[in-house]
Amino acid sequence: MIKKVTPQEIPNSRLPFPQSLRELLELRGMSYRRLATRTKLSAGYLNHLACGTRPVPADSVIKILARVLRVKPDYFFEYRQRGLTQELYRSPELADRLYDFIVADKPMPRDLKAAIETARGK
Repeated sequence: MIKKVTPQEIPNSRLPFPQSLRELLELRGMSYRRLATRTKLSAGYLNHLACGTRPVPADSVIKILARVLRVKPDYFFEYRQRGLTQELYRSPELADRLYDFIVADKPMPRDLKAAIETARGK
């Protein structure tokens, strides 16, 4: 029997979308056909997404998949990545500061440096 896991118990994925989708399907004990029925997307399309032969879907499709698979949309790395990209477009100053700190290796506040190094595994 598969344990019911709430969205809050599942940490955000760092895996590429196809792997994340396959893992969720396995965790939920759900087939492509069942997912297709519940999302109104074709099983063939879902199979392509899970195999990585189609691009990562639009956020609207990710939201549908997340709802049916009982996770938050930001479970998927690509959804979070798009959100960051949108935020950086809205705030060029923030984008410049982050670029300086992360890419150009300019001096940064210690707490920010420690957080970035932790995230990078240094």
